[in-house]
Amino acid sequence: MDNPLTTALVVSGIGLLLLFAALAFLYGLIYAMTAIIKDRPDVEEEGSALTAGADRGAARAKRRAAVVAVALARAQLQSSPAGSPEAEIGIGPWGQYHRHRQLGLTLRVRARTSR
Repeated sequence: MDNPLTTALVVSGIGLLLLFAALAFLYGLIYAMTAIIKDRPDVEEEGSALTAGADRGAARAKRRAAVVAVALARAQLQSSPAGSPEAEIGIGPWGQYHRHRQLGLTLRVRARTSR
């Protein structure tokens, strides 16, 4: 094994064998863990009729709360003008810079295409 190419091939072959052996071991370990650890099925309680009624009531209350939230948000948007300062508060200087830059780019593109 005096030839460096032969030595490199032997080292590469041993490295590949070790790599594939480690991958096979990890695959087997994951397979064994998923076979051993399984989700337990939900246990039905005796008072399922009572909880079903409570679930329906809770779902109805959540639906009503969502409707009220949407109505309030729409009313707030309709009551404020489109370019109000409240809408611009959330945009920082970095966002304003990029919006201004994007507007300038679109105006330059329009000017080129109209010629």
